[in-house]
Amino acid sequence: MRPSNEQPLNPSAGEARGATGRYRYQAGQPVDPNEGDHSELLNSALADTPAIAIPNSPDQLIAMQENKPERHEKHSRPTSPKVSQVLEQIEKLDTNAYEDQQIALTLVRHLEQFHDNVVEELQDDNDAKHAQIVSWAIDAERLMRCRMLLENVDLD
Repeated sequence: MRPSNEQPLNPSAGEARGATGRYRYQAGQPVDPNEGDHSELLNSALADTPAIAIPNSPDQLIAMQENKPERHEKHSRPTSPKVSQVLEQIEKLDTNAYEDQQIALTLVRHLEQFHDNVVEELQDDNDAKHAQIVSWAIDAERLMRCRMLLENVDLD
């Protein structure tokens, strides 16, 4: 039997911990549980303070959601006479789902091609900003995905 003041080699859950409160052991010796941690993680001020973005209660969560700033949505432009005329014609037509799909695909393809052309023009322009090219390319990619999804809609 080992003396009572000796630390156990591998303490089990039922055995009492040492007075130091250490709980990690390596080769039978207690190891500092904070060993190897970055100094910022050891800062007691940061360790004791919960993250600001984590609510402690449902009421705090609701308050955080109510104080959330509004998302900046794109401003809707007034409908042009051309668009109004086309929409009126579409509503007047007695089309089936397949025909509606073809109309939507034509519009999406047209918009996708416009974005692809703008990306090509911006790539050739030495004065174009990289962020502009990226933005137009991302939108072209979104339109392509939209077109592919619309093409794969099974209407049978």
